[in-house]
Amino acid sequence: MSNQGNNVFSRRAFITGASGAAAAGTLAAALGLPRVAAAAGATPWPLPVLNPDVVRDAGYFGYWTTDPSTNANYGCSYGVASTLLASIKNGLGPGSPWDVLPLEMFKWGKTGCVETGTLCGALAGALPIFSLASPGSVVAMGSDLVRWYQETALPSMEMDYLDPKRPYPQQAQSVSASPLCHISVSNWCKASGKLSSSTDRKARCGKITGDVAKAAAIILNRLSSGSGYVPIYTSQPDNYAECVHCHIDPPPPPTPDAVRLNNSLGISNCQTCHPDAQPVMSKK
Repeated sequence: MSNQGNNVFSRRAFITGASGAAAAGTLAAALGLPRVAAAAGATPWPLPVLNPDVVRDAGYFGYWTTDPSTNANYGCSYGVASTLLASIKNGLGPGSPWDVLPLEMFKWGKTGCVETGTLCGALAGALPIFSLASPGSVVAMGSDLVRWYQETALPSMEMDYLDPKRPYPQQAQSVSASPLCHISVSNWCKASGKLSSSTDRKARCGKITGDVAKAAAIILNRLSSGSGYVPIYTSQPDNYAECVHCHIDPPPPPTPDAVRLNNSLGISNCQTCHPDAQPVMSKK
């Protein structure tokens, strides 16, 4: 597991300011304000500097927002997108291109994207925002967020006492080692001994919604200098670098390219899905 992201995503790196339910409520209220939207225009769209702690808290409450048609909560994708959009709109004021982006487009992300248990919906809520903010940097920004998610013990304890209606402090943490909802939830259920249908698990996912929203805000803030996005992680995951030359990239000389299988794609922790694999060549 890499330690490269620890300093960037540590509490010392967060912008200080008002937080908690009151500040989160301010952002949530912003979603209902009437606005005169400017034409969306070409990307990249402008960004203010965001307060990651406020974004986190509003993201947590966004997870619990109820869909009146189903009486179920909207979940993680909506929670992340709603708080990022509200914070961006608040910072820029009326008339920005962000005003034309409807939140309905994020409701599909719940429970691993249309309830398939694939990509975690919290990640799915952030990545389109990255694409509009910096289409040229979305791969680097998204890779940083996804890797942080895979390597970090979650949920954090930062929202333990935020919601008096759902007091679930000191919950078990787990490292997903995967961006997939199915694996992330399964690993947490194993670590905690809780059922996936339990309110404990829902509280865990609500907190992860806040955690991902906060990490996404930190990543977006790295664009604010105007000098372009500088990736947080500068090396590949160890359990990918040991596999890449046989399955994806050409091997280093003098090994002939003929040995490459060229049968895979993606940068991730290979051993999550292939625990019995034995690397024969290292990229290091």
